[in-house]
Amino acid sequence: MIPSITIVGAGNVGQHLAKRLYACGHTLRQIFSRTPAKAARVAQAVGARGISRLQDLEPDADLYILAITDDATAQVTQQIAFLNAHQKTVVHTSGSVSSEVFRGHFDHYGIFYPLQTFSAEKAVNFEQLPFCIYGNSLAIQAGLMRLAQSICPNVYAVDDAQRGVLHVAAVLVNNFTNRLYAMAHHICADHQLPFELLLPLIRETVRKASDTPPDQVQTGPAMRGDLQTIARHQQFLQQYPNYLQLYNLFTEQLETIAAQRLVQ
Repeated sequence: MIPSITIVGAGNVGQHLAKRLYACGHTLRQIFSRTPAKAARVAQAVGARGISRLQDLEPDADLYILAITDDATAQVTQQIAFLNAHQKTVVHTSGSVSSEVFRGHFDHYGIFYPLQTFSAEKAVNFEQLPFCIYGNSLAIQAGLMRLAQSICPNVYAVDDAQRGVLHVAAVLVNNFTNRLYAMAHHICADHQLPFELLLPLIRETVRKASDTPPDQVQTGPAMRGDLQTIARHQQFLQQYPNYLQLYNLFTEQLETIAAQRLVQ
């Protein structure tokens, strides 16, 4: 059975998820956003009804997906708990919020977590991203797995503890590396250098990490024991004190790793 779905939240995740579900043949009942115009816009794109008040949620969907901020999940869960009287299933799309947020409010609940960074205007490749699924019963989990598999080929059963670990790792590879890119962009701009010069290096680094455990392909002056180059870098970065702190932290860690390899 192709379930009917209501999505609570019309931000980056909510709108992309709604469009993908709709494109894959699922019925969207309602799209909620506190901004009426946004609710109407996303709903129109997927043949649903747009609403801007949670009390207007109707119990005619099989599944309710909360695609909202982490901080809002507990409060919204309480506000829509009336749906439990209709034995509805509710899930959220967060990487860090426990499914326990639903306990005491819903009998049927789970997690529907697409592990990807979403931007409003950039298309999402659902053929490549992984979906992490959890259900509070075997039946709920099986149903959520089938739904995820209907829109994405890479579906994994991941419990709350595992998802919490995965989210930490995701912050490292996405949020923190993007901050490093921003730092490099800033340095290049300050010295009239195009950031585009670094893009092939970025792509090759990602390719290597995709093919080989990253520890095995670690390079750089700290791994080579190139103290003169490190000193020149540190001298240059004096004009960027915050960047210098991070440079020194990474350098110290890599020097420790290099020393340990020499002993082994």
